[in-house]
Amino acid sequence: SLGVAVVILLFGGSVSAGVMSWSGYAAVMAGAFVGSLAVIGVLLALSAVIRSDLMLLIVGVMIGYLASSLIMLLNYTSTADGIQSYVMWGMGNFSGVTSTSLPMFALIAGAGIVLSLLLVKPLNIVQLGADYASSLGVNLGRVRNMLLIATGLLSSSVTAFCGPIAFIGLAMPHVARMIFRTADHRVLLPATLVVGAAVALLCNLICVLPAHMVLPLNAVTPVVGVPVILYVILRRGRRS
Repeated sequence: SLGVAVVILLFGGSVSAGVMSWSGYAAVMAGAFVGSLAVIGVLLALSAVIRSDLMLLIVGVMIGYLASSLIMLLNYTSTADGIQSYVMWGMGNFSGVTSTSLPMFALIAGAGIVLSLLLVKPLNIVQLGADYASSLGVNLGRVRNMLLIATGLLSSSVTAFCGPIAFIGLAMPHVARMIFRTADHRVLLPATLVVGAAVALLCNLICVLPAHMVLPLNAVTPVVGVPVILYVILRRGRRS
């Protein structure tokens, strides 16, 4: 979101790099992609210093707060048209993946999916414990870095083309786990892909059902995602 905020709110929807320039939709996609990869790059650099996954998660949350602060400052100094454009982008829209942009989207997202599939075996081993995984020769640092790269590729491609789609990526792995009742990533990863795609299409269908209007995608996805997250939190709370 920060990359798009810089493009829309600071540069007015047009960016240049040497002899190349982008404007409109192309500039928004470039900003989202560069911004997402920049955040992942920072996390990769910090992961070499921070060994605790929990601390790395906390640092990621702090980076999110810092990005939100910068976006707020950009909103405060931007024009009304810029603010409106940024708000419209933040609502999310699958129509950004056109027949022209589909090959690029598929290439980036496909690379992230392939990298995720390569991590299935080490992730299953890591579930047995970090010490046990290390004794079997699993390089925990390398696995974590590859996870960050795969996450960056997938999140940046979706954000660049569709906007910040809320709750689908957060809730669907839990839904897949509840449906198939397994922690085996050989099952969970394909199941999450299928369940996530089905729910995303369902949300998009709900958005276009009202006559003479199209609802914002991010107004529908929390209705599906929030109950799942609350259920997971409450169930874990009862177990503890």
